[in-house]
Amino acid sequence: MASAAAAGYKASAGPVPTWQQLNERVLATQTGAKLRAEDAERARGLGPAHRASTLRLFDAPSSEKVRVKLYRDSAAWCPYCQKLWIMLEEKRIPYTVELINMRSYGDKPQHFLAKCPRGLLPAVELDGKLSTESLEIMAMLDACFKGPAHRPMLPPQGSLAFAKVQQLLQLERTLFSAWCSYVFRPGTSGRAQFERTLGSVEAALAENPNVPWFLDFADGPSLVDLQYVSHVERMLASVPYWKGHDFRSDFPHIDRWLCAFEQRQTYMATKSDWYTHVKDIPPQYGPGVSVPAAASFKAAIDGGDASWQLPLPPLAESSAPSDVLQRQGWEAYEGSASHEAAYCIVSNYKAVVGFMARGAGQPSGWADGRPDRAELADPYAKPAGGDAANDADLALRIVVVLLLDGAVPTEAHAALLQSLHAVGPARQRDVVSCAQYLCQRVGVPRDMTYPAARCLRGSLNWVSSNLQRS
Repeated sequence: MASAAAAGYKASAGPVPTWQQLNERVLATQTGAKLRAEDAERARGLGPAHRASTLRLFDAPSSEKVRVKLYRDSAAWCPYCQKLWIMLEEKRIPYTVELINMRSYGDKPQHFLAKCPRGLLPAVELDGKLSTESLEIMAMLDACFKGPAHRPMLPPQGSLAFAKVQQLLQLERTLFSAWCSYVFRPGTSGRAQFERTLGSVEAALAENPNVPWFLDFADGPSLVDLQYVSHVERMLASVPYWKGHDFRSDFPHIDRWLCAFEQRQTYMATKSDWYTHVKDIPPQYGPGVSVPAAASFKAAIDGGDASWQLPLPPLAESSAPSDVLQRQGWEAYEGSASHEAAYCIVSNYKAVVGFMARGAGQPSGWADGRPDRAELADPYAKPAGGDAANDADLALRIVVVLLLDGAVPTEAHAALLQSLHAVGPARQRDVVSCAQYLCQRVGVPRDMTYPAARCLRGSLNWVSSNLQRS
């Protein structure tokens, strides 16, 4: 993180900067200026794929010419939304986005339920007509949007390659079933079938030695690849967490296929981290069933390894299980990660402070006793006010200073905590509760990239540990 620190604000023993001062300092960084410019470009429907985009024009002259509206989940948890999102980006189909809660973390708005009474996601309107089955939507969009601006995602119907598509799609369902039978049942009896099915996937990928994809498409993934990738991503997170082993390196063609995706910005904009996945999987699929061999992976991913503590090890050198399991593709984002995190906070600081203050506030119990609701979700929690809210605000500003300095703590950063050390044990406990509340709920890609999330989580934990020692 040294490159980020060199360009950042240097902490001093003076007062903690205001939000306005922090905003100025964030925008003075190369990363902050770049992200601000991308925000402006995104508002016009342009720029690279991004979690916050609500309008994607590509080559369309204006939003009036956009025929497609995507309803996807607000937290970017849904695997079916993810594959459709990637397809729209890969085919450069102009579209608008409306974010809708999944039932696992919030209520759906009535205007959406009026359109879609079952509340299914993803949903797509094409020329005003609503569809809700992701694979059918992808095939429909591929047939509808053709020509030089929209590369095909399927081979011609009636061809030998199209017959192969049907076989590969059936294999994907077999893999999904084998994963469910393994991860969501006791013991390890499902491992052999899961690995046999992975072997069949490996063999299918090996049939195209000149490209990394399931079909012989030289210009990028096909619909088949997209049908696989969102659930394979979740398998890569869940199998170590609940069953105690990683499988990626055992299958070189699957690894090659994943590497090809990880080189595409259209995929990385949608990619989650393993902590987010192990929290979002249970309310969607049911709880995974752990085995004793998974204990170390589980503890690490849940926040117990070096990827959650400052100073952070460089991703390429890290032996932290969280990093070893998922660093592929993220290295390119690491140099700007701490400033990315600072920008994400400062650009929305009022909402972040209010959310953080829930840690010392009143929980609503919304998810209590409801396995279909995410354990960390509480849309009706009430944030604390008064001293607790003010102290949380101060602590978060100190976190931003630390992030601007590359998330490398020094004595000068510790000195900024002096006023929080003086408030007394009860208020300090509230600050720790607020910092931990926010730390546990940083989501990827909803809030930021994984490297940025490492920096923010580590900085929040640094504040907590310093106050707990006092």
